[in-house]
Order: sequence, then C-alpha cells, then structure tokens
Amino acid sequence: MLMFANSQIEQLDRTEMEKLQLERLKKEIRWVCSKSSFYQRKFAEAKVGVPDIKALSDIEKLPMTTKAELASVSAHELLTLPLSGILRISKHGSLARYTHMYTGQDVAKNVEMLTRILVAHGITNASTVGVLWDMSDSRILDVQCALEFIGAGVLLLGDDYDRADSLLREFKMDALISDFRQVTQLIVHLQAQENVDGMIGAVVDELNTADDFKVPLVLCFEENMHNPMRGYIERRLGAKVYSIFSSPELGCAGAMFPCRESSGLHVMEDYYYPEIIEACKNPAIIHFCMPQKPWHYECINPFKELYYKYRKMTPWPEVELTH
Repeated sequence: MLMFANSQIEQLDRTEMEKLQLERLKKEIRWVCSKSSFYQRKFAEAKVGVPDIKALSDIEKLPMTTKAELASVSAHELLTLPLSGILRISKHGSLARYTHMYTGQDVAKNVEMLTRILVAHGITNASTVGVLWDMSDSRILDVQCALEFIGAGVLLLGDDYDRADSLLREFKMDALISDFRQVTQLIVHLQAQENVDGMIGAVVDELNTADDFKVPLVLCFEENMHNPMRGYIERRLGAKVYSIFSSPELGCAGAMFPCRESSGLHVMEDYYYPEIIEACKNPAIIHFCMPQKPWHYECINPFKELYYKYRKMTPWPEVELTH
C-alpha cells in the first residue's frame, strides 16, 4: 500500500512539477544573487542571471558550487540574511569541514522531506523509533522533528552505547534511525559486553530471535546510497535496512531514497532538480582520480553500472583495467 505524507506534491503531475521546479529555481537564483556576496561573484563571473533561465534545461548555464568551495569559503559569505534570522548552526562532513546555517524555512523543508520518507516506510503515530546519533547534528534534529510531527514515540539513544543499551532493554522499537557505522558499532558494543556481563550476552543472542530486541526496520543515513554492512546488519537485527541519502555538502538528509518496491530512487523533485550535466560536451576520456574505481569489485557507488554501459560505447570495451 502506498503511503504519502503530502499526496498533493508526491503525486503531482509531471507538467505541474516542472512548472514548480522552474518557478522555485528562478526564485532561488534571484534571492542568492541579491543577498549573498559569494553567489554574486559566482554569477557575475559566469555572466548569468535570472533573465537567462527560461527553461529547466538552462540549468547547465548556472555556475556550479564545488565541494572545495563549500569547505573553504566562510559560511558568512553564503548567508542571505542577518544572523538574527538563523535558527541553527551545525558542522557536517569528515573533520567537520562544512558549516551550515539554517533558517526556519530551511528546517521546515528538511523536516518535510524526512516526514515523507518516514511515512513511506510505514512509520505512524503508533510507532516507537530509536534515534542513534550525536544530537549536535542538525540532520538528526530534523529526524526528531519529523517523528514528533507524525506523532511517533522517539527513543533518544544519542551516541552513548551504554545508554542506548539500557533503553533497548526497556522499550521495543519499531524502527531504528542512524547510519551504518553507528549501527554496526552498537552491535559490536553489545557483543563486547557479553564478556563482561552474561546477561548482555543473552541480549546479543536474542537480537535475532526475541521480539523484545528485534528491530523490523533500520533507516541509515548514507552519502553513497549503498553500504557493504547492509547485509550484516539485516542478519544481526532481523531487520529490513534502507538508505536515506544524506549529503554533508547539502547539509540535509532526504533529498532522495531508494524505492522499496523496485531498484529506482525517489527524489524530492519539488526541492531538488536531478540533472546530469554533460561535461565538456562529449568528453572522450574521463579520469577517475579517487582510490576506488567503478571497475573495482569493492566499489559501492550507486552509478557503477553506468560506467560499464558507457564503456561499451567506447573503442575500448574489452580492455582489462587493473589499477
């Protein structure tokens, strides 16, 4: 059964969706060009403005913001209003590289996206959901707000595994929200406790069998959408595990998530416009500079199969790659 938190938007006709996307895109460009010193420079250098955006296809004219820029530029340069209009400030990413400031409208948008995802996964006002994460992360505050908006009970497990263990003994969870690393660490913590306290060992054994400790659903924040620990967590917790796209650069979670019924992705198209922009107009060679390449067995990038698709169209479809 399909469940919608906002059926008017989630079932919007394609023509109407594209109309909404274009309207919001123009509004966003107009706002940042008039309010942000950083984007004023970016758009001036690209010689692009709102009058140049007449259709969604014109998005390729826009100057793209890179990860390096987001990590190096002052968050104050990205601001489009006084600090008095900011509700939250949070650091995201490895080594806390990205500083994000959120207005009330930002928070409302992020909570709306997560509410849609939670409802789509069957979470209701009768659910009890554990949140295993450091609550200093704004994205987790959004999760808490979305759960409370739905009316679900929230178990605030934090990032202290002893405290989480104590709450898990007292309450049955219908779902757990975290990321793959922290869920795995919680399982390891429970296993380690077995050597100290025999009772904890019983808890570990019952993770697969006892109703009191079985978690039917685990939702994990994930930047790459795929994680090799998924199978392990499913076996240990007896759960179905799904990913929620979470980008440190965007500073939010929920821009897209995998469809439970197929292999595709649901994208929050009213807020994010998914588009692959042709790089350098039909490049002949692409250099993969990251250590993990799409032809490596352990590569978990969600677009790995596209590499093989386009490789077959090149003059070197059968060349063996080893590095």
